[in-house]
Amino acid sequence: MSWFPSQIRNSGTLRSFDLSIMRIGLVIEYDGTNLHGSQLQATDRTVQGEIESVLPTIFGKPIRLYLASRTDAGVHGTGQVGAFNVETELNDQKIRDAINHYLPDDVAIVCASRVADDFDPRRDATSREYRYIIKDRRPRSPFSRFRTAHVRHRLDDSAMNEAASRLNGEHDFASFAGPATPSDAITIRRVEKSGVNRNGDEVEFNIRGNAFVHQQVRRIVGALVRVGRARMDGNQFQELIDRAERGFAKDLAPARGLCLTKVNYPGADGTGLPRTTRDRATIR
Repeated sequence: MSWFPSQIRNSGTLRSFDLSIMRIGLVIEYDGTNLHGSQLQATDRTVQGEIESVLPTIFGKPIRLYLASRTDAGVHGTGQVGAFNVETELNDQKIRDAINHYLPDDVAIVCASRVADDFDPRRDATSREYRYIIKDRRPRSPFSRFRTAHVRHRLDDSAMNEAASRLNGEHDFASFAGPATPSDAITIRRVEKSGVNRNGDEVEFNIRGNAFVHQQVRRIVGALVRVGRARMDGNQFQELIDRAERGFAKDLAPARGLCLTKVNYPGADGTGLPRTTRDRATIR
């Protein structure tokens, strides 16, 4: 049963879904530098908290936002997806523009669109895509310091790419699981595509998988950097995958280099959101 029900609670009773209430999907972009992650926290700024704080100003009542993926403090997003229920006559463009009017500069709605009433941004996702960027020149870059990690030594991106290819397929990624992963959590994940490429003095790691455990991508990157500096070979990297022992991958890459770029859904259109059955064009 979906955690995002098509029924809502009212005065302690469960009533049928009101047809005048629609579910709105959002594609969200954010600079995570000054955010404490995506999920709501009691006192710190988060993506969910910033968006939820402005919705009552627009719609007149508190509204709960649900997100597709959890990102840690300092991690960025260009393709995070969220959804909420609301009763409104505003069209997609006006919803997007109204929310953006009140949001701070480091969070923005790229697209708002009505989605199916049973759309669940987390459970309906078939895969997530992340990108990690490393600048591997000796001097640091003031202009990219908030979106890239800095390594002062030239990395062997070919060796890193070969190691990254070993991630493809289904594996137990316990070795790459961070401390927030529950001890009894299942850590088997499926990686659909993984690779490293170079663009000038930037080395880019891209990965697509059905889901990720806490800090999985950052710990993978930490190991890949060791490969790129010839401090670990491909077989040793393979051992990290095969051993599946909590805490075995100890190198954690900085959060600032990581970005959630896309969440994929069946039947998604150019907006990144699955279309509702209603025949209405989405305005971007």
